[in-house]
Amino acid sequence: MARRMSRCSFSSLPAETVSGILKAVLEDIVQDDMVTTPEAEHQLLAGGLPFPHTMALVCKRWRDIVSSAPELWTRIFWMVYVHGDQDLHCINSQLEKSGSYPVHLTIINSWCHTRGIRVILQHIAPHFQRLKSLRLANFYEAHHQPHLDTLTGYAPQLESLQLTDGKHIHHCTDLKSRLKLDCPALKIFRVDKIVACNLDHQWLKNNLTHVEFMTISCGSGSNGRIYGARAVTLCQALEAVPRRIPCLTLDNLRLSDSGLASMNKAGVKIGAEQVILCISIDALAAIDDDCQTIVIEQCDSVHDLQSISLPSSSKSLELDGCGSKEPRRVPDARMWDGDTVTITNSHSSCIEIILHLLGAPFNDHVCSLWRRVTTLKLVANGDFVPLTLLKAMITSRQGAAEQNNLPGKNDEDNVELEGVRPLMVFHVHGGQHITHEERAWFKKRVKDFVWR
Repeated sequence: MARRMSRCSFSSLPAETVSGILKAVLEDIVQDDMVTTPEAEHQLLAGGLPFPHTMALVCKRWRDIVSSAPELWTRIFWMVYVHGDQDLHCINSQLEKSGSYPVHLTIINSWCHTRGIRVILQHIAPHFQRLKSLRLANFYEAHHQPHLDTLTGYAPQLESLQLTDGKHIHHCTDLKSRLKLDCPALKIFRVDKIVACNLDHQWLKNNLTHVEFMTISCGSGSNGRIYGARAVTLCQALEAVPRRIPCLTLDNLRLSDSGLASMNKAGVKIGAEQVILCISIDALAAIDDDCQTIVIEQCDSVHDLQSISLPSSSKSLELDGCGSKEPRRVPDARMWDGDTVTITNSHSSCIEIILHLLGAPFNDHVCSLWRRVTTLKLVANGDFVPLTLLKAMITSRQGAAEQNNLPGKNDEDNVELEGVRPLMVFHVHGGQHITHEERAWFKKRVKDFVWR
């Protein structure tokens, strides 16, 4: 049997099956492209060649399969080092191999020349009508010459557009009349904060009618900080989008005090159905009250939730890959009326601070700032779940709920207790093993309890 199985290999599969597998791989790569910034290493699989060139190098049979499937050549990933005929020849070759299929184009500039991206974009302009996604990185080049004006034409199939420039874009903000690409089917839009602040509002109105995911990338470290009037400009650009954005991601947006003050003075807020805050949660104070879901990702300062108010009408808070410093005394005024908290793959310090905000005691201080929360879901990072704090939180919420008929102020702690609800849904996945006695304790006090 073992000898018979050893004779079965991937090379024995029918050509149609191999082609189908490679198409599925390409679809996964393209999906990743649409939600990831175009870094150089993403295109390097072997020998510096992107998919499917590497697949064609496996053997003659695979080369024949890849060559006969134009759908496999629809992802064009190009790193521009020097301008020359070789660049254009390679792009021409792959455009020809892709036939009439929609194409996914990524161009990354290497900063070392002045005309490369402009020439390439002009060269592919006749193919704009079959663009499915376009990612353009470092498009300002060494002499800060903007090249968005090269993106002119009709792209009816374009669903994903990403324009990012980590350095040079800060030297030029004359963008309002440059981007003239007509892409009414756009669903995914990712830009730098400078691009977002300087795009023509009419272009946003014309092309973001169907947008589902919008990301504003703010750079690393202090580069993400927004001051004064720039914060107002960013909000006004978001307001120009003709629909309420279903999902808005703010990547390392650090809102300064002057930026928040300017927004308050101008009466503008950041609006979306769901807001994802990556790394920094400074922008929490600037989100409007109609936001339904707040997601915090890769943030190590969850303890700041003690001093920043969540949007009053938001119903759900999700934390993914987060951490926290030691909790301080919880202030009196940071109430939240949401009902669901989900913590995924986060450090135990993040879980602890959330439990304190939900009512677990800290330094003999008990409060329920998030008094309406009835659902808590934990997907453990490792196997650590703080049982003692969990029990203390559940017990304190039950006690507060039973005293709702008493005066609404706890004089000792100076914290509103009226309206505190007991925990009704508690799910843990990936936590440590608990005893039958502990499981019985939770089941007795929580109506919907799951621990797996």
